[in-house]
Amino acid sequence: MKLQSLNYTRQQNVNTEHGNSKGNKPSFKGNPIVGFATFIENNGFLGEFLSIDTFGMMAPRTAQGYLRNREELGHLNYKAGREELVRELLSGPAFFYVPLLVMTGVGLLRGKVAKVQAGVLDSFKPIMQKTTASIKDSAAIKKDFVNSLTQEAFKGFDKEKGLITELSDLMLKAVEKTEPAKKLRAKAVELTTKLNKANGKYLDNASTVKAGGKEQDVSTLFKDMTNYLDDFTKKAAKTSEDKETFVDKFHKKAKNLRYATNILAVGALSAFLCIIPKLYQTGDKFPGVDGLNTGEDANASASQQQNKTEAKGAV
Repeated sequence: MKLQSLNYTRQQNVNTEHGNSKGNKPSFKGNPIVGFATFIENNGFLGEFLSIDTFGMMAPRTAQGYLRNREELGHLNYKAGREELVRELLSGPAFFYVPLLVMTGVGLLRGKVAKVQAGVLDSFKPIMQKTTASIKDSAAIKKDFVNSLTQEAFKGFDKEKGLITELSDLMLKAVEKTEPAKKLRAKAVELTTKLNKANGKYLDNASTVKAGGKEQDVSTLFKDMTNYLDDFTKKAAKTSEDKETFVDKFHKKAKNLRYATNILAVGALSAFLCIIPKLYQTGDKFPGVDGLNTGEDANASASQQQNKTEAKGAV
């Protein structure tokens, strides 16, 4: 009897093709673990620090505070739990929240450009200088800036050029604020990653974009670009200066504001660090000993009892 050979190769190829069409992009929507990992990846060191500090230190220490001496007290140790929570919040994430609050405050008072780093401002200046639209036409200058930035950032990208057009459209929507910023940034990260991988660029961090000599994550670029153009167009609409003079003055003032903001943020954080030790001065009795008869308490009670006995004997 002749046995026919089975063509496993063909079957494997068919399965691979089907797998690629369906399995290359598995849907993890709604998965909290994937969402958490994406948050860390998109927010860099800040996301990593806050995640580790929150779930690795603050949460377990707070839980330990609430559970301390629970059996002796007959209920959760609310005092110790609250104290641990306050300490962890102020001495951990606050290292980031204090500077962020300062920058937010300065941004509200002096303009959103205060949130843009000096290096990024330097990268935006030559791009703005290349624009041809009138600086008093806000819509035109935004569109011109986005086009100039896109042309420079993706120069030499030969594959998947359609993604460049999509990214340019997303940038314009971001600066014009026609759609939710978070949604646009997430889509931009996805498209930039595809574009970089297709062209063999920034494979170690595929969501990177280089504009004006400055490499940035595209999500951060969207934020900086929006803040920058918001302030630029508002101030440009009121100026009587020519474009070249205005661009130079705007960038000089913006950089000085950023430097002042940095100094203010460092000063605020330093002042805050001086306050933290006082948070650990909980008074004569630490909440963690509630419900326990400590050695000091026992000695004090014995001493008091002995004094009472001696007083009675003296009478």
